[in-house]
Amino acid sequence: MTSDDPEQLLAELIPGYLAVAPANRHAARIAHAERDLERMQQRVLTAYGSEDCDDAELDVLLDTSASRQVPDLWSAPVPLLLIDAHFSDESGGPRPREAGGRIVWLETGDTDSYLRSLAVAGEIFLVIREDAVAAGARGGSTRELA
Repeated sequence: MTSDDPEQLLAELIPGYLAVAPANRHAARIAHAERDLERMQQRVLTAYGSEDCDDAELDVLLDTSASRQVPDLWSAPVPLLLIDAHFSDESGGPRPREAGGRIVWLETGDTDSYLRSLAVAGEIFLVIREDAVAAGARGGSTRELA
């Protein structure tokens, strides 16, 4: 799908997204991230392999619940996918940091950031045309979701 509207692209991933009131779309993005986090993390774990992870790291990678205990520093060789809203000022939890490992944040704050973070997580293939980036400064930007 090709569109210059990130909301329309996200509607391809979240059925009914455009029907959600704009004030509630942040919650819809969080719900989508929570629903798909386990599958995405499992895909990353499968791609990287678990051979070099210790038991504690594997426990964190396999438990994708909102209440899971995440260490302050992440050093495992497998990227850890986390939802930013679970580590916000409102949630009260400290935001883990990378310490030799990689953390991929699913950024739910706005539609464009969420699409970009899904691409970084390997969930979608997102193309932003070079000429559209220049046009973005003038208010337009074309994105393609594949």
